[in-house]
Amino acid sequence: MIRGLFENRSLTAQLRAGLEEASATHRGISERVANALSASSSTDFSGELASRLGTAQQREADLEREMASLADTQLRYDADTRLLQEAYGRLRVTMRDRG
Repeated sequence: MIRGLFENRSLTAQLRAGLEEASATHRGISERVANALSASSSTDFSGELASRLGTAQQREADLEREMASLADTQLRYDADTRLLQEAYGRLRVTMRDRG
C-alpha cells in the first residue's frame, strides 16, 4: 500500500519528475538568456554596430520568446509544486487520522 504511493507510476513520482523537468528547462533557458545578454554587452563598438544592423530585431524576438518560455516554465513549476504539496498534505492527514 505505502509502496504504491512512491512508485514511478504514482502521482507524487510524476509530479516530482515534472519539477525536475521544469527545473532543467529553467536552467537551460536562463543560460540562453544570459548568453544573449552578455553577447549584447560587447565593448567592440564597430563590430557591435555591424552585427546589430542585421540581427537586432532577431535577437529581441529570440529574447522575448525565451522570456515567455521562462514564464511558462515557472508557471508549470509552481503548479506542480502546489499539487505535490496537496498530495503530501493528504498523505499526512491520512496518516494522522489512522495513527
